Amino acid sequence: MIIFCILYSVFCILLFAGCKKQEEEKVVSPKEVAIKINVREITHGEFQDTFKRLFLEGAAAEIKDEELKNLKMALVNQFIEEELILEEAKILTLDVKDNEVSRETEEIKKEYAGEGFESNILSKYGSMDKWKEEIRKKMLLRKVIDKAIGPRITVKEDEARRYYKEHIADYKRKEQARARMIVVKTEEEANQVKERLKKGEDFARLAQEISLGPEGKKGGDLGFFGRGEMPKEFEDVVFPLPAGKLSEVIKTPYGYHIFRVEEKREAKDLKFSEVKDQIINKLKREKGDAEFQAWMTELKQGAKIEVKEELL
Repeated sequence: MIIFCILYSVFCILLFAGCKKQEEEKVVSPKEVAIKINVREITHGEFQDTFKRLFLEGAAAEIKDEELKNLKMALVNQFIEEELILEEAKILTLDVKDNEVSRETEEIKKEYAGEGFESNILSKYGSMDKWKEEIRKKMLLRKVIDKAIGPRITVKEDEARRYYKEHIADYKRKEQARARMIVVKTEEEANQVKERLKKGEDFARLAQEISLGPEGKKGGDLGFFGRGEMPKEFEDVVFPLPAGKLSEVIKTPYGYHIFRVEEKREAKDLKFSEVKDQIINKLKREKGDAEFQAWMTELKQGAKIEVKEELL
C-alpha cells in the first residue's frame, strides 16, 4: 500500500490530462535523441508516442502552451525516474516472473471488465503483449522501491499515539451507515426490481446484474459513509431507514434508486486502539514519500542526464 501511494505520487499527473496539437512545429526526425539517461537513449519518436498514449484526448483545446510544457516536463521526469529505478533493479537482481504478470493483469481485467476494455488497450498499446510488458515494468518499479525504501520506513507506537493526540478532532466519528444501492434508468424498471427483491431475490446479486452505478459490480455496496459524504438525496433516505430494510423507489438526477441499509454506526470518539493501524499506515505513507524523494535525488545526482527540450 505504501509503495502504491509513492508510485501514485510519481505518476498520477500523467493520467488525467489531455494532449494538445502543436502549431507550426518544425519537422524533427523521430530518430533524433531527445533524452539521454546514462546509456539509455530516448528518441523524439518514442517520447511523442508515449506522450500521446498516456495523455487522454478531449481537453486539448483547454490546455495552454505553458501547461503543455509542464506536462511534457513531467513526462521527461517519469522517463528519468523509471530508467534510474530500472538500473537499480539490475544492481539488486530483481525481476518479475510471468505468473506474477498474469495474476496482475487478471486483477486489472476484473476491475475494468467491459466490452471496450480490450479495444481500449489495443488503441493505446497496439497489442496486449505490449500492455503486459508495461504492467511488468510497473511491477518491477514497485519491487525496487519496496526493496530500496521499505527498510528506511519505521513508525513506532509512541509516534502514532502522539499524532493521535495532536489530531484528536479527526477521530471523532460521525454517525455512519453502510448501504447497498441499485440504480436503473426508468421508474418502471425500478418498480420491477423492487418486486423481485420483495420476492426474496438477493440484493447484491441483482445489483451486479442490472445496476448502472460503478458500485454495481461490488453488489451495490456503497460502504460506510457519514452525513455530507454522499448526495443529499441518498442520505435523506438511508439514515432514517432501519438496518435490513428496503427503501422506496427514489428519483434523483442519476436515475431511479433502491437502497438497503446493511449496518448503522453511532457517532463516537474513536479510541487510539481503534485507529492505531490507520495512523501508522498514514505516517508510513508520508515518510515513504519523503524517503522516495531523497533516494531519487541521490540517484539523479549520480546519473548523467541530458534533455533537449526543443525535441520534445
